[in-house]
Amino acid sequence: MRSESGAGRSLTRLYFAYATHFVSALVLVGGLCDAARADERPEAALLLERLCAETLRSNEEDRLFGLISLTVRATIKYQGGVFSPDLIDDAVQDALGAMIEACPKIAVTDDVQRLGMAVELSRDATIRRLEDAKAGYSARQTEKATAADLSQELSAPEIDAWLEALPARQRTLALLLYASAVKPEEMTEAVGIGRSGLDAAFRGAKANLLKFFRAESDSAPLPPPVPPAPAIEFRVAGQPLAALLKPDAASPGVARVSGISGDIYAGWSLLAIVTKVPPDRSVEISEPFLLEPDAPERRRMIVTAVDEISDPHDAPRRFLIKAYAIDADKEGAGLRDGFHLGAALDNPAALQTLRNPNLAAIEVARCLWHDYGTAADPGLCR
Repeated sequence: MRSESGAGRSLTRLYFAYATHFVSALVLVGGLCDAARADERPEAALLLERLCAETLRSNEEDRLFGLISLTVRATIKYQGGVFSPDLIDDAVQDALGAMIEACPKIAVTDDVQRLGMAVELSRDATIRRLEDAKAGYSARQTEKATAADLSQELSAPEIDAWLEALPARQRTLALLLYASAVKPEEMTEAVGIGRSGLDAAFRGAKANLLKFFRAESDSAPLPPPVPPAPAIEFRVAGQPLAALLKPDAASPGVARVSGISGDIYAGWSLLAIVTKVPPDRSVEISEPFLLEPDAPERRRMIVTAVDEISDPHDAPRRFLIKAYAIDADKEGAGLRDGFHLGAALDNPAALQTLRNPNLAAIEVARCLWHDYGTAADPGLCR
């Protein structure tokens, strides 16, 4: 989600799904060793090879760091250590250094053995950190960390899963936790929540994120609670969001779309305020469409999904939008930055990227940048 790409710590730096059994987890994550694809080399082995050849690209780098982080967090869990952001980061960096040092041995080792080597190097680096009495890692570091701090040690798929499991309004507030430049008054206006409830909502979002950070559950996140529905509910077909954005006086509704933060440009990254749509009609995305920014220095976005933040009887109604930037060389959009309907999508490669279920949100954006010729190939798009 963050604007930075390439080396360094970022919100999408680590690519893993937590599991306590080291080798089996590495085999399962992302289908690295899918038996049905026996004719292909395991992805993790290729990533290690590219690390040693110094040819890793952006998406590949994220996934390799995730391979390391998976074992780091599993080791901390197994050893009963503290889930400190600093500990995880230090152990990941130590493990990466050990892998680079071991590159001559990795180069002459077969693919399956390479996975075991990666696990052992990451595990050993973590144990050394855990046994360092002078390190000073503590639970207080986790409690004092902001949601943005915690997210830097999570994977892109975990961030995606965490957000998807939240109700739309809480999901929006969780995203605003990363937008430090946004004032509380602007948050309440964007989400339609009273100022008194804002702090409690933030605490709830962080507490939910801590479950992912501490890997307290070995299973998928529980779905959000479903509010009780009325005894009889009748709803008509949804109103396409694209139609609400057309500059047509005869349109049955009106919508204004803005960004959330300049740092958020992939996945749930835009907001819409909609008027003139009756309560018995939803707003929907029938097919992906392009949004052009009102300010030329902002990124163009492809919209793929929408989720309502407000109650259908609210006026106006508020919606959270899933969208992906196609420009790598421009800035993301904030709450004050608007969008208007763009041209029809006519990029087959971009549509193929959007249909790929194996890409995290940040990976989709990077691949779209390549599809539209605004950035180099990030690797792992197809």
